Amino acid sequence: MISSKINLHSLAFVASISVCCLNNSAEVSARETNISLDRAAIYDVLTQYSYRWDSKDSVGFAELFTEDGSLERQVNGEKIDSATVKGKDAILNYAKNSHQGRLADRLSRHHFSGIVFIELNETTAITENMALITHQTENSAPFIVSSGYYLNYWNKTENGWRISKRVLKTDRFEN
Repeated sequence: MISSKINLHSLAFVASISVCCLNNSAEVSARETNISLDRAAIYDVLTQYSYRWDSKDSVGFAELFTEDGSLERQVNGEKIDSATVKGKDAILNYAKNSHQGRLADRLSRHHFSGIVFIELNETTAITENMALITHQTENSAPFIVSSGYYLNYWNKTENGWRISKRVLKTDRFEN
């Protein structure tokens, strides 16, 4: 279940959109209201993505995905096969192994911005958002480990919007 704290923020967000629309139009259609609610719900899941991963909540992180969800990473447009994870159980195992292994001694922060809706209908959506990922160890200042953007495919389930496929398209810098 998504945190009620975040959902309250969504309701405030949707309420502000509704008030704005009501001030500009005599009538807001049910579809326009549903679009606002769906957008707010997707924003919530994206926010939870960062907080759950960065707080090392592996179980909560995996819950943001559909049963057949997948993770993928691309560099310079090329898929990295070793970085592909398919299925919710595999995503949970990946998160646990990452949190208890390579990330055990560091703080991770996923900074998201620039969320764009490419497609949104009643049951599916596609979004993109910029990402800057930092790490910090006990003896270091935060440092950038990756930048790029996420391409997210969404399905609306009985438990709300969930990520069906997440592709991290990382930037490659040459020194």
